[in-house]
Amino acid sequence: MQAGAQPQLVKAIRQARSIPSLDGLRALSVALVILAHARDTRGFPAWVPDSLAARGSVGVHIFFVISGFLITTLLTEELAGTGAISLSLFYARRSLRIFPPFYYFLAAIVAGVWLGFFNVPERSFLFAATFTLNYINNGVWVTGHLWSLAVEEQFYLVWPATLKLAGRRRALWIAAALAVAGPPFCLAVGLIDPGLGGHLVKSFPFVADAIAAGCVLAGLLPWLRQRKQILGWFTHPWGDLAIPLAVLLEPVSGHIRLHLGLTESAQSLCICYAIVRYAEFPNGVVARLLNLPVIAFIGTLSYSLYLWQQIFVNPNGARLLQTFPLNLVASFACACISFYAIERPVAGLRKRLRPAAPILPS
Repeated sequence: MQAGAQPQLVKAIRQARSIPSLDGLRALSVALVILAHARDTRGFPAWVPDSLAARGSVGVHIFFVISGFLITTLLTEELAGTGAISLSLFYARRSLRIFPPFYYFLAAIVAGVWLGFFNVPERSFLFAATFTLNYINNGVWVTGHLWSLAVEEQFYLVWPATLKLAGRRRALWIAAALAVAGPPFCLAVGLIDPGLGGHLVKSFPFVADAIAAGCVLAGLLPWLRQRKQILGWFTHPWGDLAIPLAVLLEPVSGHIRLHLGLTESAQSLCICYAIVRYAEFPNGVVARLLNLPVIAFIGTLSYSLYLWQQIFVNPNGARLLQTFPLNLVASFACACISFYAIERPVAGLRKRLRPAAPILPS
């Protein structure tokens, strides 16, 4: 490595490591999903307007953008620090992060089927277990939410290899093209064949535009940090309206043409804006609210909470634990068990699988 490149390398590594946690936004995203699912359960307050409760897709959208942003940040950090990306180590870390809680949940569903609590066809289990549920019309509530996890797993499979083989610059251009072209292309297919278009909204890469937007943001952030005037836009007093605007842009009446043609991309921009605002400027009022310990803890639980809530917020459920607000308590309890019994014990092993970092000069 050339001597002149060393300061830039050190700066890139330190910038990548300086990104604060986004657990508060994760908490908001999982809350939107649970609210959307719980609104049709027994005992849910009638005074909550449907126009607010039916916004679960925004929560998934936030999840996707954050995933693209954080994974790309970690991969570019590794690339800057070691000069390469170890696909084997990445896949090992992701497997330890995703698989144990997921298959623990799936085993609970199998037990529930055996006990007669659920009715899940073997076909649904097969597609769920192989992270391909987004390619079929599942029609089963307790596994229906796993389509979004399948999309993320497919992203984890192809994006690190794209960065490694195409290089950072070309890979980010590919992500930008996907972020821009994904929604209108899906719309065009839907106009030609409405049945096929309705199926594509859960298929990768047509639904990966939000993840791609997060990837592009991660690539642009070092550039933004060097341009204080542009970065100042993210401190605008009205900037806290970005997430509410993303929520309001979510169509609730099936305006699919407007959504894929305009508002889908506008939502990604709003979420990207919020990530920069709350990650780079954590001292604002809303940023401090999102970083409150209780909210950050919910964000930490978000993966397990997302998995387990589906059992208890079943709109057709008639059992006591499927009644609001006990369904929220049960979801939280199961998420805590999953986190402390499954996620936390393997976290240390995941850290051991990180590539060795170079010694940075002071």
